[in-house]
Amino acid sequence: MPVLTDSPCTAHASGSLLTILTALLVFQGAAAASSDLSACTLVPDFEDAITLADSGHGWTYSFDFPAVVPGLEFIWDRVYSDMEERRAGNADRACAEFPEGPLQPWQLLTIDGRMRLLPSPDGMVTAMSEYHEYLGGAHGADHTIVYRYALSGGPGSQSWVEIDSRELLADSAELVRLAGIVCDTLEARLGPEPDRKWIHRGTGPYWENYSMLYPVPDSSGALAGFTVRFGEYAVGPYCIGQQEVFVPLDLLRP
Repeated sequence: MPVLTDSPCTAHASGSLLTILTALLVFQGAAAASSDLSACTLVPDFEDAITLADSGHGWTYSFDFPAVVPGLEFIWDRVYSDMEERRAGNADRACAEFPEGPLQPWQLLTIDGRMRLLPSPDGMVTAMSEYHEYLGGAHGADHTIVYRYALSGGPGSQSWVEIDSRELLADSAELVRLAGIVCDTLEARLGPEPDRKWIHRGTGPYWENYSMLYPVPDSSGALAGFTVRFGEYAVGPYCIGQQEVFVPLDLLRP
């Protein structure tokens, strides 16, 4: 069961989040380190969308969860665990670095985000965690985590396994074709302002550049193509933000 991280500075502030979690988000069991995700039977005790919020000296946290989809509880547990790790890290950092007493606005560590399920082809499910984080400096940063799963086994199987970009595309040659389409699209979209070398580097045919690739369905539930998201600074300066490119399947596999 996910637990809150206690420290001398966070123990008094974690009570409010613990109360919310006890009442609204109690996970029964823990996610096992197994490729068969359906074996992780986790039953949250809420049915509606909720916002988990907490704060302490020098930090704030707010994250929106949609209503749980029966059979996919393991995704909610995964996202909660990942975000709780970031919340606790900020709380511990604030405890270690910030003196008692009033703080300047730029000293406040913040996380504000949401989880959502994306439309997915039949037999697949994609979730996305998106959050804005401020850790000091001139501005914060937007982050995205993509979670992709596919059914394994025969017809009627409810055994979900996590997949990555390598399992979405046919092979490395298809990655090269995808990368070329994405590069051309971003060059046309962003124009002459961003450094072209930045785009070429960020969209090059390397699996690490396509960690946020996910499948997109058509109206019948079949695979229509793939969307890839690039984080801030991946394909250009901060001012262009995160970028997304959709590549239709008939263009990738003519």
